[in-house]
Amino acid sequence: MNSEQLQAVRRHFIEYANGYIDRVGSMRHLMELKREHCAFVARNCRELAASCGWCPADIRTAEALGFLHDVGRFPQLAEYGTFMDAKSIDHGERGWQAIRESGLLDEVEPDLRDAILSGVRHHNAHIVPGNLSAPHYRWIELIRDADRLDIYRIILDALQGNQLGEHSGLALDLPLDGNPCPALIEKIMQRGAPSYSDLKCVADFLLLILSWSYQMNYPATLGIMRERNIVDQIAAYMPTGLPEVGSVVFSLRKTLEEACS
Repeated sequence: MNSEQLQAVRRHFIEYANGYIDRVGSMRHLMELKREHCAFVARNCRELAASCGWCPADIRTAEALGFLHDVGRFPQLAEYGTFMDAKSIDHGERGWQAIRESGLLDEVEPDLRDAILSGVRHHNAHIVPGNLSAPHYRWIELIRDADRLDIYRIILDALQGNQLGEHSGLALDLPLDGNPCPALIEKIMQRGAPSYSDLKCVADFLLLILSWSYQMNYPATLGIMRERNIVDQIAAYMPTGLPEVGSVVFSLRKTLEEACS
């Protein structure tokens, strides 16, 4: 992607997001948070791509994908009043559709355009399909890492401000109190991929997002997690006095240390 194409993506994203923000009334704050999230994910994509030694054109493409990955969130909130896919639509699919219909990427080389669209479509998949064109996985893996890095930022901000329960859908509206489910802990320790349907309380949710450490695609992502002290910061809000929770946190720390050694 060249510089002019990246600038076009930035302009389109800002106009698209602001168009929804200007007409949603009471949901304006949530829309603004999502606009901010996309900008942070774009930064994460750029940082990860640079850390991996990608060429300038690919770094620009990575940034563009970061801006575009969540465009489906804006119509989702406007039409359904929620960011919860299970109660509305698949926001990855909706974003893929919106970008295709916009013609925004018509001037981008077709194979690269399809890869970007694939990144948008599958960035939120519980399991990424195994039948995609091989070059697509590079971009899907990047956007999934970058997106999850910023979800950590958002959750930590809410935890530190004691506002987790005030943002609808942020922690899936799970009960704030309660100890983690033993079955969930066992699945995490076995390096499984828990689903949101496994969660019973916020402690489960926090363990699930920390377990993403085992699923990150790039060593640079784990390096950023360690640099930002994500595991220990989130663990501070969990019942780490429980031996099984302490074991998960210890395993996660060890994963980051080994990846960065």
